[in-house]
Amino acid sequence: MEHYLFSNKPWFSRPTNTTRASSTHILLCIVLAVFAIIWPTLGCNSSPNIVPVKGTVLLDGKPLEGAAVLFHPGADEGPAVGITDNLGTFHLTTRNQSDGGHVGLNKVSITKESGEPSLNDAEEGIQDFTLVTPAQYASPELSGLEIDVYPGMGPVILEITSE
Repeated sequence: MEHYLFSNKPWFSRPTNTTRASSTHILLCIVLAVFAIIWPTLGCNSSPNIVPVKGTVLLDGKPLEGAAVLFHPGADEGPAVGITDNLGTFHLTTRNQSDGGHVGLNKVSITKESGEPSLNDAEEGIQDFTLVTPAQYASPELSGLEIDVYPGMGPVILEITSE
């Protein structure tokens, strides 16, 4: 078998056995590259660890509009996020729009900022937003809210107080 690593001859004038081996090798590399690109996207919509989660946030018994609701799963997973509508309802999103949250125990944080930023007097040009929700609910560790997410679960009601 002859091998031409560097040659002035075009690839089509090389001996047949080397050209065939090279073509097979190139084809195999292309197939593997395509597979490597497509593999991560397969099945993203049907992950068994992510299930639909919807619910309502009530602040002092009234629907809370425009609040960010985050479900924080265990280690190594990003949170699922939902924004409440005018009725206080939300649908969680993890990877795709409204796909849900991670199965298992999730710590929950809820925040809503005021619509009007105030200028910080200490540093001109820095805008501070005031939380509408109590600060404790901004932390998943301090909120005291935990939800067990599982397939087929019903809507979640998260009741928080301003006290």
